[in-house]
Amino acid sequence: MGTGTVNPPCDTSPGESHVRGTQSVRRALQLLRRVAKSNDRGVRLAQLVRDEGLDRATTYRLMSCLVEEQFVDRDSEHLYRLGPEAVLLGSLLPQPTPLLRRFVPVMKRIGRIAGDTVFLMMRQGDFVYCAHREEGHSPIKILTTSIGQRRLLGTGTGGTAVLGLMDEAEVAGTFARNSTAYAEHRISLDRLQALGTAVREQGCALVFDSFGETGVAGLGIAFRMGKHGMGAISVATLTARFGFERQHKVRQLVETELRGLGLHA
Repeated sequence: MGTGTVNPPCDTSPGESHVRGTQSVRRALQLLRRVAKSNDRGVRLAQLVRDEGLDRATTYRLMSCLVEEQFVDRDSEHLYRLGPEAVLLGSLLPQPTPLLRRFVPVMKRIGRIAGDTVFLMMRQGDFVYCAHREEGHSPIKILTTSIGQRRLLGTGTGGTAVLGLMDEAEVAGTFARNSTAYAEHRISLDRLQALGTAVREQGCALVFDSFGETGVAGLGIAFRMGKHGMGAISVATLTARFGFERQHKVRQLVETELRGLGLHA
């Protein structure tokens, strides 16, 4: 039998990038994303093995490395949650962040064409925070949310839009953790679930007189970034100038800009 050179097998599965030598990196990132998704309650090794389709030894080895590097924490009950390195890494980014470099030109166009205030709201656990705001040319500015401000999911236009990307169990978990705060907003679990259902059926969030701001309306469209990231672009305007025809135009405008970024619900 002749001898010859044996080419090493490609370490990627169909549909993945064919960069060699990256399998362990991809698996570690896959596990890190899974931990992030369950960070409120933590996740056990056995669950990671089942969900990610990796063998137990490989999963344990990769998770131990992530714990050593402080990207993941493992508590006394052997539950994994995000560690300080994962949480703080983004704080080292200079301004403007890559997120803003991507979204600001889009938001400026929406503001210029629509004339109203445009918000970029990004999900952060049970909240959305305002990552950026652009003011249109309308003489009456709707400034209901400031940059850096956080709002509970479902209590504003952007946060209501994001509800449409969440399943009922996730919405119920959010409500359970924040039931007192939702009670202050007079939002029941049924109401929160109904908001998410309405967004899924309509494809956008339409909010009127939010936060007690009589005469203020908003339209928000949510998007996914990567595997778990969620956000929304919302436009705030006056109810008096937000009839059906204008709602349709603003929705088309936002949807077109999001498609241009390669983002979708």
